Amino acid sequence: MLNLRRLEHLAVIAEEKSFLKAALRLNLTQPALTRSIQTLEESLGLQLLNRAHDGVSLTDAGQRILPRALQILGDAESLKREAQQLVGVDSGHVNFGVGVFPAEAFLTRLLIEQVREKPGLTVDVDIGNWQRLRGKLQRNELDFVVALTHSLPPPADFEVRPLPPQRFGFFVRQSHPLLALDALAQRQALRHYKLIGPVLPLQARLALQEIYELPHHEELPVGLSCDSVAVLQSVMLSSDSVLFATHEAMASALPCAVSAAQGLALPHVQYAAAQALATSVIHAQGRVLSPAALWLIGKIEQVLASTDPEVNASLRVAEPPGLNLS
Repeated sequence: MLNLRRLEHLAVIAEEKSFLKAALRLNLTQPALTRSIQTLEESLGLQLLNRAHDGVSLTDAGQRILPRALQILGDAESLKREAQQLVGVDSGHVNFGVGVFPAEAFLTRLLIEQVREKPGLTVDVDIGNWQRLRGKLQRNELDFVVALTHSLPPPADFEVRPLPPQRFGFFVRQSHPLLALDALAQRQALRHYKLIGPVLPLQARLALQEIYELPHHEELPVGLSCDSVAVLQSVMLSSDSVLFATHEAMASALPCAVSAAQGLALPHVQYAAAQALATSVIHAQGRVLSPAALWLIGKIEQVLASTDPEVNASLRVAEPPGLNLS
């Protein structure tokens, strides 16, 4: 007998190409996952997977079955969302994703207000890089995502709802050697310090390649890729590493004052897209968002619109693209 959970197991194995990785992701034991797939194959009368020492792949039958399985899973999620609409905002369920830096800028305030105003609402939040969240959105695993998408545009069949923009910069600890250099010397010395930041898509790495004046993006002096702003901030404050982050995230992460966060920004090195970068709510086109999801999106807009005026004022100052050598 067909079972939605077993279809989900097949989809995850097809993506991970490994029973072990799929089992970890699904929070199952490997034997339990193996039995689930065997039961699915027996119910369909088909072998769906090729099992080998170097990994798992779909058989011809599996390749034919997988798109239909994904469609069934998507239809089931749509049915759940429509049912949630009948429940309403006060006791619904929302599952959404947030990019690393947008999360730092608004998520804590959002969830505090949500708990106060809609305590019966259940919220699941996945914080991570846009590249990973984009995949989950395409697999109908999230209602919507809030992210910076300039380096990796959403698929054409997704709806994009703009939010207040953010701006990237390069941050260092106070008394960092780079802060004592003039514009040209700062530019030349930058490559000698480890760069830390989130997991970056290719377009962002290419933009950084130009700033660092390197022949290839693989030569970037990346010392740490991490999707935790708190960890990145701690490493930056206790080392000579250069942190690639948004001004909004740093203003939220550094509790002293906005001026303290801005003062740590390298004054003579600007991200190639240093003008304000669009932050957006992204969801599948035609996807029926529940009243609870729509309420949360409205609340996100309110929280971002009420950001400290000093932060907004600093972000309205347009920066030239590329490197500012004045």
